[in-house]
Amino acid sequence: MHKVDIVKLDSKGRILIPIDIRRILGLREGMHLLIVLDAEHGEIRLTPFIDSGTRLAKITVGLRDIPGALARIARILADMDVDLLFSESRTIRRGEEAEWIAVADLTNCKLDLDDMRERLLTDGEATYVKIEVYK
Repeated sequence: MHKVDIVKLDSKGRILIPIDIRRILGLREGMHLLIVLDAEHGEIRLTPFIDSGTRLAKITVGLRDIPGALARIARILADMDVDLLFSESRTIRRGEEAEWIAVADLTNCKLDLDDMRERLLTDGEATYVKIEVYK
């Protein structure tokens, strides 16, 4: 089913999603939405993501651009009970440096952010780790 509507951006950059669309998608106050920009086509996509009680974080990891490096980082996060919800990676310098950005659910992870960061730097051989928890 397709539904088309026109909404207006307010002075703070917010849009109001019409109630019928919120009902169809089951959107509730406090839910997180994933926003993806497609700058090439001048579009954004909003995807219902997860309920408000979830501990969401954006994890940015620098790593060597070698086969298996990203898999090693992902395995370490899985071992910490971190649930990866969305990710993308890019090569910065081929064969040398890459970056991985992931949106993750930390609800079941028992480690604090500093311990997570340290483990990724040590065991995963990450070159840098930044973890931002969404409120």
